[in-house]
Amino acid sequence: MKRLSMACLVCLAALLITATGVQADSGTTDDPALISMDIQNGATSMDALTISGIIEDDELPGEVVWRVAKNGTIFDGGDLTDTLIERDSTSNRLQWEWSFELTFHATGECACYVSIHSKDASSQEEVVETRVVFMVDENSTHLLGFLLDEDQSGAMVDSTLTIHGWMGTYSGDSMTLGIQSSLSQGLLESSHIPEVFTCLGGAGAQQTTVLTGGQFEFEWDISEKLDGWLDVELMSCSLDNAFLVGASHTFSIKVNNAPPIIKIDGIDAVEESDGWHTFDASMTEDPYWGRTDMYYVWTLRRPSHTGSIPVDVAMGDDLTSYSVSATDCGNYTLSLTVYDQGGLSSSTLVEFDIENRLPTAALTIDGIAVEDGQEFRLVSPSDTTLDATESGDTINDIGGLRCIWLFDGAPLYEGCNRAFVWPDESVHRAWLTLEVIDDDGEVATLSVQLVHPDEVKPFPIALLGLAFSALFLTYAVVQRVRGDSEQNIPKWKS
Repeated sequence: MKRLSMACLVCLAALLITATGVQADSGTTDDPALISMDIQNGATSMDALTISGIIEDDELPGEVVWRVAKNGTIFDGGDLTDTLIERDSTSNRLQWEWSFELTFHATGECACYVSIHSKDASSQEEVVETRVVFMVDENSTHLLGFLLDEDQSGAMVDSTLTIHGWMGTYSGDSMTLGIQSSLSQGLLESSHIPEVFTCLGGAGAQQTTVLTGGQFEFEWDISEKLDGWLDVELMSCSLDNAFLVGASHTFSIKVNNAPPIIKIDGIDAVEESDGWHTFDASMTEDPYWGRTDMYYVWTLRRPSHTGSIPVDVAMGDDLTSYSVSATDCGNYTLSLTVYDQGGLSSSTLVEFDIENRLPTAALTIDGIAVEDGQEFRLVSPSDTTLDATESGDTINDIGGLRCIWLFDGAPLYEGCNRAFVWPDESVHRAWLTLEVIDDDGEVATLSVQLVHPDEVKPFPIALLGLAFSALFLTYAVVQRVRGDSEQNIPKWKS
């Protein structure tokens, strides 16, 4: 399954560093207390053990107590608050020493779970550190201890549940660690001390492994489990079947094997404008855990202009929508990666176009509107006003239009309102071309044929030929009529 990408982790780390810097400047931190214990798991005594250590915090804890439990029950303890001794700190926080004595007389034979509880003076948050020790007598043979390094109650887990802890017996037996699960209705919190468990040869365990004692790491494949709450029971037993008393930890986790399902609604193609268009991913959801507490990363690119370089990146918790400005045309891609609470992610990519509308060219000469291809005789070779300010485009481009003027193909002016002076007195006819250019380089043109006011029109030779032909035809017709009249005159007989 996909997890947080390196790029996203870098971004998140940068944000955390920034937050830490601001926090440091303000002089306050929210870090929990740290408790160290000098004694190691599996320590053994037939008489007494001195247990000591250090508490580190920003201020003096409001309460520090010690507790001892066996067979799943707390039976002894005391208050250490008034006995704390401040020491020279080896960090940027304050440190206090503590100690107490645990005697066999008080505990009797046991695998005893000794814990230190420190409660913050302001937030009342409690931090607990625990060790298992064996208090034994001459006849002790089998005592078993089982601790988990981390409380994973309520954790969101995908694919594999990894468990770290410590297991051991006084007699050094090899042990089995079994695991079984069942559907849960909600959060079941783990205790820092185990419950007593009756070992029945691994009956009911879905997976079992053999351990020799000490620190361990155990992995359980949950990739086939459906998303939802799951109760997990960890069972520790000695391989020596003569000893049926074991220890167990039970807690619930959130199985999270299915990544988010992304759903986006947005545009496919629009004409550029000064507006905004929103892509809505609010219907994106985790198949089981819902639509909240997800992290969104939006990345906008403009391949038609900038290739694969991101134009913009936006990220944040529950950032379910992203708006794009329609002022710049081009082919765009918008990718969205969504991470759920457990770090699983899904990605999708949408493509859309913001289309540029071609500008339109409009021209008036001395206030008279002209059309493309029209002939226009100037009143004066100078003091003529060329006005193209009525040329059109979309609202986002209209203010940035450029006007270029060409006289018989040669550049003459730039600007959409110009005073015109006939540039070449040897030419009495020429094409004036207006080029209207938008910010994307698209061009609209309009051309008119200008006529110099001093141009003299030559006599139309074709019209003279036509008149001569008409006269000749008239003369021929008349002569024919007269000829016919003479032939019809009556004559007298001689």
